[in-house]
This record gives sequence, C-alpha cells and structure tokens, in this order.
Amino acid sequence: MSDGTLPFTIGAIVIVGAVALAVLLSRRTKALNQRLLSLAVSFGWEAPRLSWWNGVIRGTWRGYPVQMSHMLRYKGIPERLQLIVKAASPSRLIIKRRTNAFLSKPMTLFGPPLIEPMNLRSRESYWIRSDQMTFAETLLSRGEVEPAIEPNLIAGFDVIDFRPKSLNIMRAIDDRAVKQRFGRPAIHWGRDVELIETIATEEWRLATVLVESAGLRSAGMI
Repeated sequence: MSDGTLPFTIGAIVIVGAVALAVLLSRRTKALNQRLLSLAVSFGWEAPRLSWWNGVIRGTWRGYPVQMSHMLRYKGIPERLQLIVKAASPSRLIIKRRTNAFLSKPMTLFGPPLIEPMNLRSRESYWIRSDQMTFAETLLSRGEVEPAIEPNLIAGFDVIDFRPKSLNIMRAIDDRAVKQRFGRPAIHWGRDVELIETIATEEWRLATVLVESAGLRSAGMI
C-alpha cells in the first residue's frame, strides 16, 4: 500500500465503522421503541404511537394526553425516562429524595418554598416544595400515595413535579443508586431494556395513583 492511498484507506475504514455503528444504534432504538409501545398498550393507553422523535411514545388515557420519553445520557446527566400526564394541578408540588450528594437541598430563591407535611410518615426522606400546603397535605395523606412514591424516588435526579398543566415524573436509569437498588452491575454495555421496562411500569403506577388521588382534570393536548 502506497503512502498516497493510506489516508484514503483509513478514511474508508472510519466511514464504514461509523455507518455500522449508526445501523446498530438505529436497530436498538427501534427495538426499545417497540418495547415501550407494547408497555403503553398494557397500561391501557388509547391509540399509542411513536412520535417523530425517537424514544417518545404518545397516547391518551381516560381522556388525559400522556407521553413517555426515553432520554440518553448526556455529559453528567444520566439516562432517563420521563412520563408526562396532561393534568391540571391546583398548586405546584415538587418531591425529590434527600441524598448525601453535594447541593442535594434545593435552592428556593425561585419557585415554591420547602414544606414539611406532617401527615407524611417518611417526610425526612424527601425534599418537598409547594406553594399550597393544603393541596400537599391532602394528597400526601392518602394511604396509597406514599407507598407509590417510595420506589420511584431513588436517585437525586428523580423527581415528581406537579405543574399547572401537567404531572411530570422523571426517573434516572443508569444512576449508581438505581443500579444498587436493582442489583445491576456498575458497567452495563448497551441499554438495560429490562430495567427500563421496570422503571416505566413503576412510573406509570405512580402517575395513576397521583392523578386519581388528587382528582386532577385533563389539561388538553401535549
């Protein structure tokens, strides 16, 4: 091989490798999308469908528009699974688990203040913010709510967020605390589809408990 053709040969190898990797990732994404679509059907979503954006499933549940999004790891942000239910909340309410991580305590310069609902037995395990104590106290006093919250708030990144027009639940997937909870190895090549399905199922159960317990009404389309 001459010195003149060497750069072209290396370039061709790089291009072929990049194309092969893109094909492999595309197949894995398609397979995950189909698994999430099947889950949506099992959840009772009506007309579940893939969005034009990979990893996003949309549908309707009892008149509520719903969306589940799989998000890849990005720099210091872990792989995530987000569930959105378009339901109108009478108050902002944010719940996160307390961790020993740096800056675990949320800054409240903007947004609702920290509160401590007295009827939540494990309130010392969470950071709870709301601009209406009555809503938070009433919701968290429901017997089915606390058992549904606990398995969904594991990592510091996990959050339950009641917004004016939606209920947002975010769960980390490849976070160390999550892997320890589920007995997963520290390093896992490729996507842990079984873990993603488990987290999606837990998220959905929590969402239905919260929507029904709070008596939220539909807030229109996503």
